[in-house]
Amino acid sequence: MTNDELNEKIRQACTHAAPDVLDAVLSDCNEQKGRVILMTTENKKKTWAVRMAGLAAGLCLILGGGLGVRNYQVNHTVDATVSLDVNPSVEIKINQKERILDVIPLNEDGRTIVGDMDFSGSSLDVAVNAIIGSMLQNGYLNELANSVLISVDNNDPVRGMALQERLTDEVNKLLQTDSFRGAVLSQTVVKSDELQQMAEQYGITLGKAQLIQEILGKNSLHTFDELAPLSINELNILLGKEGAETHVEVVGTASEKGYIGETKAKEIALAKAGVSESDLTFYTVGLDTHKGVMVYDVEFISGSYEFDCEVNAMTGEIVKFEKEYDGAAVSNVSVEEHGEQSEHSQTEENQAVSNISLEKAKEIALDHAGVKATDATFVKAKSDYEDGRAVFEIEFVVSSGNTIKEYDYEIAASDGSIISYDYDIEGDSTPTAIQAGSSQNTSEISLEKAKEIALDHAGVKATDATFVKAKSDYEDGRAVFEIEFVVSSGNTIKEYDYEIAASDGRIISYDYDIEGDSTPTAIQAGSSQNTSEITLEKAKEIALSHAGVASANAFEMEGKLDWDDGMSIYEIEFKAGGYEYSYEVDAATGSIVKFDKEWDD
Repeated sequence: MTNDELNEKIRQACTHAAPDVLDAVLSDCNEQKGRVILMTTENKKKTWAVRMAGLAAGLCLILGGGLGVRNYQVNHTVDATVSLDVNPSVEIKINQKERILDVIPLNEDGRTIVGDMDFSGSSLDVAVNAIIGSMLQNGYLNELANSVLISVDNNDPVRGMALQERLTDEVNKLLQTDSFRGAVLSQTVVKSDELQQMAEQYGITLGKAQLIQEILGKNSLHTFDELAPLSINELNILLGKEGAETHVEVVGTASEKGYIGETKAKEIALAKAGVSESDLTFYTVGLDTHKGVMVYDVEFISGSYEFDCEVNAMTGEIVKFEKEYDGAAVSNVSVEEHGEQSEHSQTEENQAVSNISLEKAKEIALDHAGVKATDATFVKAKSDYEDGRAVFEIEFVVSSGNTIKEYDYEIAASDGSIISYDYDIEGDSTPTAIQAGSSQNTSEISLEKAKEIALDHAGVKATDATFVKAKSDYEDGRAVFEIEFVVSSGNTIKEYDYEIAASDGRIISYDYDIEGDSTPTAIQAGSSQNTSEITLEKAKEIALSHAGVASANAFEMEGKLDWDDGMSIYEIEFKAGGYEYSYEVDAATGSIVKFDKEWDD
């Protein structure tokens, strides 16, 4: 408080302290009219002393009252909120003197940690030491899960940063025990309505919500819903996996001692696939998440098949397994002139090197699509291995009103060339009078015209194309033509897939893909010719037999004949025993070219 403010406060207090007795005096004078009032002489010195004493007492009351208000505010107003997260989550509210105003457990584990401890009036240091000690004692912090998150919420960024640094140092010392070494993540909270909403929705601290947002900013393939159940140690692992600078300070390393390890995960995946390590031409292993659980994502190629297996990082249980036929898969193993494998065989350390970065691949896709980076929302951006080569898979969407444009690209990591791309429009549309399967056709263009439009857009001559599909359909409330054709050149097959609006010939979606060694059967669109050797029912039997599922136990079974990668296949899907199964069965031979088994949510 400034001197002027203090003087004004004293002036007002004095004014209010002096009563307005004028009316009372006048009234009393009227009542006493006619009476003689004896006047006595006071000791002026004594009177002055009494007055000064009274004024001093008044000033003490005034000043004491002001200081009392200020002291109350200092002692009882929340100055900062400190949250401690492991899996237990606890919020600590403190005043300016760093005395405890309240300790709030935010989950059941937090209530276990706090127990019946009463921290009211205690110092922050005492409370933090007690809470961390309780986490250690109750086994929430140990060599298997050694990470704790400290988050400081203070309107004064300087005070907040100083408090963050001090607590980080203090907690770090507490976690350097004889049995393990801890890891401390710390941050200052930047509050927002979105952050508050996410914290309340998932019942977590603002600090944990901000940490999750930090990870999502580095890898948009995760979701908040997927990351919210994870512990701070698991989030710390994912944060370190991104390998990019963050706003979170990290001291120490997250523990992975509770996990089976990459080597064991690979062994489990290979055993499931029935493949030996010597048969591999490519593999990669890394930690990831699957439906809120930490997993090892194991991907490898053996022969003409690509495998994708996700293994629970703690239990070793397989939660996802996919095998896909790839007739174009080739080995990247270096071979000497005499034909023997060289010491530079393809290994985890010697995979095909990308000449472009992931960010460059995103730029190439955006440039080809004619989309600004500020207008795009990426839903996938990752490196992969496809058809014997390193690629980037890029997916993004552009929203405009009720219309969503979806783009899907596959870009060669070696030179940035576009291997395949897909473009699709979703949104409100008005249905025309043509229904799928109806012979009625009120479209403005013919099927032949739709084929011409597709060929012209692809830059393909009609004489070079083999149509595998050309039919009218009804999609998203509108009449469309579905056009698919292939162009063969040596061992290379180019596949084109178009969806064209029947009303005006507008291209709604298109897909372009390059395949390797594969020769398509000359099935013409609209032809009754069927080159398949097995029936749909037989394909279903093959899939059920492979899955080890009795037909009586399968439900929601679907099956259809389709054309994929230059061959006629049956697509079979069903559910059984809490799992979803997906199969692709070669219609000519009955061999399984792809299958997928996944937990059914």
